[in-house]
Amino acid sequence: MGWYPYWEKDYYKKLNLSLLTTVAYFSYEVNPKTGDPISVHDWETTPFIDTLKTKGKRVLLTVSNFGLHNNKRFLKNTSATEVLIANLIKLLKKRGAHGVCIDFEGVSKNEKTAYTNFLLTLSNRLKQADKNYQIYMTVPNVNWSDAIDFKAINQAIDCFVIMGYDYYGKESKVAGPVAPMASAKTWEPFNLTTTVDYYTKNLPSTKILLALPTYGSLWETKDLNLQSKVKKFLGSRTFSYIKTNIEKNEAVYIEPISKSAYSVYAVKGKKTTYRQCWFENATSYEYKTQLIKDKKLRGLGIWALGYAKGYSDYWDVIAKQLGGVPTATTAGGGLAAGGFAGVGGGTGSNGLASNTANGVNAQQSPTVVSAVVNTLGLRDPNSKINRVEKKLVTVTNYKTILLYVMSFVIFFACVGFVIAMFSANTRNNFFNNAALKKYYAATVLVLLIVVFRMQNWITNGNVHMIIGFVTGAYAFYLINKYIEEKQKDLP
Repeated sequence: MGWYPYWEKDYYKKLNLSLLTTVAYFSYEVNPKTGDPISVHDWETTPFIDTLKTKGKRVLLTVSNFGLHNNKRFLKNTSATEVLIANLIKLLKKRGAHGVCIDFEGVSKNEKTAYTNFLLTLSNRLKQADKNYQIYMTVPNVNWSDAIDFKAINQAIDCFVIMGYDYYGKESKVAGPVAPMASAKTWEPFNLTTTVDYYTKNLPSTKILLALPTYGSLWETKDLNLQSKVKKFLGSRTFSYIKTNIEKNEAVYIEPISKSAYSVYAVKGKKTTYRQCWFENATSYEYKTQLIKDKKLRGLGIWALGYAKGYSDYWDVIAKQLGGVPTATTAGGGLAAGGFAGVGGGTGSNGLASNTANGVNAQQSPTVVSAVVNTLGLRDPNSKINRVEKKLVTVTNYKTILLYVMSFVIFFACVGFVIAMFSANTRNNFFNNAALKKYYAATVLVLLIVVFRMQNWITNGNVHMIIGFVTGAYAFYLINKYIEEKQKDLP
């Protein structure tokens, strides 16, 4: 399955469509207040749709709505849902398309019933308009919010597309694989294998597509070691950018557990900095397309067509693994064979959406840049649901568990201290006992230092400075007491 973003304009002219089965045009951006489109871009005019139909390809219109607030606002508004469905029927008929792909990201559990009702109503209305219309639906790599009623919607949805990327990304504390095959003890416990196993327990494997990325993530890190701490997320980069600007100059490795490609290198300037880029290449795609075959899934999706301009790496693997003719690049620098492009996003706001150097034309307009960031499928990093997801993922790390335990200890120690001070006897005993005050203050100080350091609010240098200051102060106190003891009997 292929997803074609509107910003790729006429890039389709350089594509050989032989490997594509379905193309999902991206996208009808929903206005959550009304259900009308914020924009459908060039859906109504692009010749690409006519080209696809003459080639016998299935054409879908992607419907996108992102963020907890936007989804709540839309799903609770029956008038808006009716407007959207009516608009979709008109747009599908106008272009002779074959269905829709619903890409709603950030639906909370509180909207589970409303989401189910919307999907069932959409399916019923579209099938009434044309019994052959197809309903595709994206699902997250980890179903944190439990907002999907699998049993209720299984018959209404023709295909479920797993967004198998962004396991590590903008919010990650360490650099790591965007689409890991496995985790072991090296990576966070969520990966493509656990994701596919989860969905195949709830849905028929023949209705599931696994979408993989044709982009990577770039970080500035503390050092070049694996699991190095992130100093700064530099953004997402298309495969074309990585091949041209990184792989051309730096060594590329395959991490044996995640089966993902990565490159680590130093950037020298006034001060040497370290970078890590994690992405998928031909080798890693072989492993992950084999997973699709092993799990007997319906097929492959890629986000997104246009991100591998000038290179046939992915498509050669797809032809070999999933069937087709090996590819070559065209004279114009484009792909001579189309790929499968997946549903749903997966790039950072600092990367693909922000500049043309990475292969995406955002037209430099703040409105368009914002739209591109949303259409790339990135959940709002400031949304409540995304923050909860990140916390739940990190809880599996023993250091994080220790951090939470110590935070609770400090919190309840402080609460207990305040409550205890309401007793006059306790106040008198505490404030008249110098040793007790010192022990209590020292314990709280040590716990605070550990917590602050684990959260990276202070550096090792700050810790050393605090320890040095406290040690010096205590030494001065002991020396002063010793001198006082020696001099007390002098005239």
